[in-house]
Amino acid sequence: MPEISSPKAGLSIGGGPAGAPSSAPGSGRPSRMRIDRLGTTWMIIAVLMAVATLFLHRRMPQPLWTMIHLVTLGVLSNGIFQWSWFFARSLARLAADDRRAHSDNLRRMLSFNACFALLFISMWLGWFIGTVVAATGIAAIAAWHGAAMLSVLRERLASRFVIVVRYYVCAAAFFVLTALLAGFVTTTMFSSSIPEALLAMRDRLTFAHALSGVGGWLGLSIGGTAITLGPTILRTRMSPDAVSWGIKVLPPWCVSLLIAVCGALVGVMPLVGAGILGAAACGIMGILIPYARVLAAKKPQEYSAWSFLIGLGWIALGILFLGITALFVSTPSEIRALTMMWLPIIGAGGFAQLFVGALSYLMPVVIGGGPSIVRIGIAILDWQFALRVALKNGALFLQVVLFCAAASTAVTTLRYALWLVVIMTFAIDIVMFARAGKNQARARRERIKEMSESRQVQ
Repeated sequence: MPEISSPKAGLSIGGGPAGAPSSAPGSGRPSRMRIDRLGTTWMIIAVLMAVATLFLHRRMPQPLWTMIHLVTLGVLSNGIFQWSWFFARSLARLAADDRRAHSDNLRRMLSFNACFALLFISMWLGWFIGTVVAATGIAAIAAWHGAAMLSVLRERLASRFVIVVRYYVCAAAFFVLTALLAGFVTTTMFSSSIPEALLAMRDRLTFAHALSGVGGWLGLSIGGTAITLGPTILRTRMSPDAVSWGIKVLPPWCVSLLIAVCGALVGVMPLVGAGILGAAACGIMGILIPYARVLAAKKPQEYSAWSFLIGLGWIALGILFLGITALFVSTPSEIRALTMMWLPIIGAGGFAQLFVGALSYLMPVVIGGGPSIVRIGIAILDWQFALRVALKNGALFLQVVLFCAAASTAVTTLRYALWLVVIMTFAIDIVMFARAGKNQARARRERIKEMSESRQVQ
């Protein structure tokens, strides 16, 4: 099976040989701009804000919006911008001096974070103009990202894994739609002179915005990445039919999402449910079933693989629950009320946990230094991983169970305690990332120094 490899980091996508691939020390790797720290910074902010929201949510402006967007825009979108372009430029084998390879993506990410910071401040202040400017800027950056992916598709790509880039192009198109809808949502929230008809559409616009962002931008990006990265995290080869199924389900997946978004805009909930379940069916056939075949032959053995797998499971359950619920309600307001308490659980157990799993695999590989050096990073990230996985997902599962319990002071206190456990596990993840990166980078430098001294002696 052909592989996609990064000439700089040694990353192998699509099922390489067992063992962590890496670049050899002293291979002349150019210095990297640390854009990966943008996502890490937002992870730290999200953890701190989660604690603050838990105890001070009544005193905070826009607490639910803040937590949702710190995760979806701050953490996940930064990760998607960084890693989707990493994979795409590896596929295209862009030369180091190609402007698209590094500098353009750096500008996109810096511009995106500036727009997100403006959006964050504007939402807290209730500043209408700021929210519209920020949403428009994010739409433009998403379009720029999609155009960059299209330029990769125009390269002469021999690899059949080009399907991954097609997913990223479609995801970027949905992100443009998401940002434009966000502008209309904030208009209904903060503008004092809008038509009554637009004001009456606020719940429908908000729901359509969420479907486009979570289902389109995040869902398609994760789905395309999972086709190749899922088996790679397991350190095995892809299912033989994984790429062909990924190609087949992409068009109906996009159409299903558009049906769901349009259904939300016109307020026809059965159409929304049908669209969500259609997209879920595409994800199951194109992503989960080929992945399940791989899992049958190679079980997860590391923290990265377990987090990635369980994150996919939470996301699948959340999508199915949302799609079925949409079939039995009459308005977006009803589904918002019914699913509100589930959002943090799916966000933490699904998207955030999957991101942690992917990063736990990618970070040691990208730092590199050779198999023995990569294993240093992996060993740190795997510290007590069974306990960490059990605590995080056990606490989330108990949260689900508590939905069936009668409201009481004891139940509320237990929920707070369980959320503290979940937040603590993510805080440990961040600490492990910092330790692994520092120790592995030091070991890599020491090995390069030893090899350089050895050559001088010779």
